[in-house]
Amino acid sequence: MKNKGIYIFLLSLVLVLTSCLKELDFDQTKDFESKPVYSATLLYFDLTQTDFLIGNFEIIQVADTLNFTLLSNDIFQKQLEKVELLFKVKNEFKRGFKIELDFLDDAFQVVQHIDPMEIPELAPDFEQRVSIVISDSPLFLKATKLKVNIQLKSSSDGSIINPNVQKSLSFKSAGDFYLKIE
Repeated sequence: MKNKGIYIFLLSLVLVLTSCLKELDFDQTKDFESKPVYSATLLYFDLTQTDFLIGNFEIIQVADTLNFTLLSNDIFQKQLEKVELLFKVKNEFKRGFKIELDFLDDAFQVVQHIDPMEIPELAPDFEQRVSIVISDSPLFLKATKLKVNIQLKSSSDGSIINPNVQKSLSFKSAGDFYLKIE
């Protein structure tokens, strides 16, 4: 009886081995295509009332230029098809803001302009989406910096920001990067 069990096991093993011996078709990789999507946080900041004041005087504009190295990767340079950007803003001020973003190259030249975001006063959940198709905007791949310009709009009643009342402007952004690998 023990030999019969070994015989059945060996027969099963032979059947498995012979059923896996099929000629492989390596030509099927010629039509291979993959479209991975990578998500990344781009920029975030929180500005308070004190960021818009020097003494009792309002600063109507805050600006900065930051390094943007995400596109320096060879894979992104060769395979990127599209970028979907999402911007989320929470405005606690009883004042509106205008936020402008420009992607710049190494020579500080604009390679991609994002339409200005007009943030209304007391906006708890402002969102804006932007799509950049690389075949339509190939210069975007040269972006190495991100310039941010935040403008404080005038108040409707002529008042200025109160330095003693805590308020904030929160900005978050992320991008989905669509690749095509063949």
